[in-house]
Amino acid sequence: MTSKNSFWASCIENHRRRGWVWIVAVLFQAVSYVGVLTVYLSRIRMWNEEGTYKTAADFQNAMYQATQDALGFQDNMFPILAGLAVIIGMQGFSYLYDRKKVDLYHSVPVDKNRRFFVVYVNGIVIYLVTTLLNILISVIMAMVQQAVNEKAMAVIGLGFVWNLLAFLTMYNTVILAVMVTGSRLVTLCAAGVLAAYEAVIYYLFNSLQYAFFKTKDNFYVAHSPKLSVLEDYVDHTWEIRGLDKVGAMARKALPFYGKWYVLAGVLLVAAWFAYRRRPSEAAGRAMAFRILEPFVKVAVVIPSALCLGMWVYSAGYGNKTLMLVTVAASGVIASAVMEVLYDFDLKSMYRHLLSSGIAVAGAVILFFVFKEDLLGYDKYIPLENEVESIAMVLDYYPDFWDEDFAYIPVAEASEEHMHIEDTAPVLALAARAQQKTYEEMDDPRALHVLYRLASGRRVGRVFYVDFSDADNAPFLDQITRMKEYKEGTFKILTDQDSFDLAQKITYSNGAVEVALPVEEALNLREAYLKDLDKFDFTMARNNRPCGEIRFRFPNWMTYTISVYENYENTIAYLQSREAYYPVQLNPEDIESITVTNYHYELQMAREESGEEASSILFPENSTVTETFYEEEQLAEIVQGIYPSVLSAPWNNYKERDDNYSVIVMFKKDTTYPYIRSDYSFSYQFMKDSVPAFVEKATALDSGESAAD
Repeated sequence: MTSKNSFWASCIENHRRRGWVWIVAVLFQAVSYVGVLTVYLSRIRMWNEEGTYKTAADFQNAMYQATQDALGFQDNMFPILAGLAVIIGMQGFSYLYDRKKVDLYHSVPVDKNRRFFVVYVNGIVIYLVTTLLNILISVIMAMVQQAVNEKAMAVIGLGFVWNLLAFLTMYNTVILAVMVTGSRLVTLCAAGVLAAYEAVIYYLFNSLQYAFFKTKDNFYVAHSPKLSVLEDYVDHTWEIRGLDKVGAMARKALPFYGKWYVLAGVLLVAAWFAYRRRPSEAAGRAMAFRILEPFVKVAVVIPSALCLGMWVYSAGYGNKTLMLVTVAASGVIASAVMEVLYDFDLKSMYRHLLSSGIAVAGAVILFFVFKEDLLGYDKYIPLENEVESIAMVLDYYPDFWDEDFAYIPVAEASEEHMHIEDTAPVLALAARAQQKTYEEMDDPRALHVLYRLASGRRVGRVFYVDFSDADNAPFLDQITRMKEYKEGTFKILTDQDSFDLAQKITYSNGAVEVALPVEEALNLREAYLKDLDKFDFTMARNNRPCGEIRFRFPNWMTYTISVYENYENTIAYLQSREAYYPVQLNPEDIESITVTNYHYELQMAREESGEEASSILFPENSTVTETFYEEEQLAEIVQGIYPSVLSAPWNNYKERDDNYSVIVMFKKDTTYPYIRSDYSFSYQFMKDSVPAFVEKATALDSGESAAD
């Protein structure tokens, strides 16, 4: 009983010496809660007065949401939490920075453990009391304005625990930094290093991999820092805040609650252990434990040198030699700075050359590990018997959605639905991709692949496949014919329920848009699935879609499927509904066609030539536009144009002649059901399909231009 009374008496006495910290904490939290809530609610009321909300219910829901956002998961709260952790943690143990105060405190007959936990617990009390007080005031303010409901209160509770545990991890990090250092400046640096080290290492290595590895990919497997509270808080607060249901918020936050609680405990034990063994003479020194100095120096210098090297590499347009020089030079300088910081003496920069040499050598070695791919990252292709299955996305990024008709990332959806067990063609393409550089390919396309290894490992890579290489076609055909590939690529193949809920269906050939009966969505789906059996790489590569069918679902979700001329069942269904119109236009329906020739070859020549020569040889405006009205000319033009709005992802973009743009105007009295709300329609010439009379009419008279 005496021990308890003595502990709380010590706590009360300690609080008396921390008055200014209380004031700062109250002000910080007042701004964070009361201030933010006032701004949010005032903004909603202002918008309501301006007529933004059409009904009283909309306004009321907006007020509830504002309270929830202001007092729950705030995305701008981290700097406040970090600031409080630094102020409370460093002030509580500030006596450790002064040798006289250390001697005085240690001369008092108080158990060392009690002294530590009195200060530690008081810091948490300061945070808890000031936070709860300001939340209480804020909730009362919101209740007065009728801006609180059960959901808002639940979110406020979840947000309070979220911020409390984040504060604890940062607070314990600061205290650990205090215990291993003896100077305020060094403590701040140490706290920053401890808090951000893992995130910095992650982003540094990620940058190095993207800079030097051609197959680096985060599409399927995106590694992230595991212990960085900073990373967790910044990345996931906004994500949780955007969830609609309290249960979903709790499920998303719960793993972080557990991780942060454990991490805070580990940091506390480490801080207490360091406090118990901290020598009294450490006050005023940079590092309390001399034995840590070389290890800390190496750990700080290596990433610092590489970070600066990466910055120079980016600024120097990929100059690897300059990066190497920067890494080595900055490593030497950083090592010297660390030694000066340790002893606060410029003469110290030449001390401990062994650890300095290790740090510089480590940075240089890591540079070569990435530059030369010494670990074989880019060369990695698993053996066929090592791979259990593969998921992949082959340059075509379709739409996926969940049961609530919210978009799902393509990588997530294909990983769930695609399990290719016949891995040989994918591995063959990966091997062939290593035989050519990107620049040597005529039509390179990214293939994102996820290797699910028998060992349980998941490995993500990206490599480029040349779609124009005929030797790749058999492998691509084999892949795209697989049922597993189609199920993971075409949502329509595996999802019947969504199409039964279609709200609107239209068919378009680029100019026409015809509505189809939504009650027959499943019949249309059935016809399309029969034709999807014909789909493979060669078919899609050698044919352009003749139209598109667009489905609109609840929540304004849209889904577009391409129709090819050999899709007999789909076209038969469209014809039975009088909805099919060929992609090639009838010149009798057309009023005029306007062609613009941009003469990009002249623009490129102008850029490549000198400034003086440019002004003489090449005109500044090389764009020529001509409109055609004669039916014979229109008939010849429509033979070689294709609608710009139709997607043809499998075709070579070089098949289009981007030097020209084509605008088609239809006759107003034609029965052709073009979209009447549009006055013109955009088309493009296919390569080598520009009629001679069009080339002549849009040619640039270089003689006159030169004379001008």
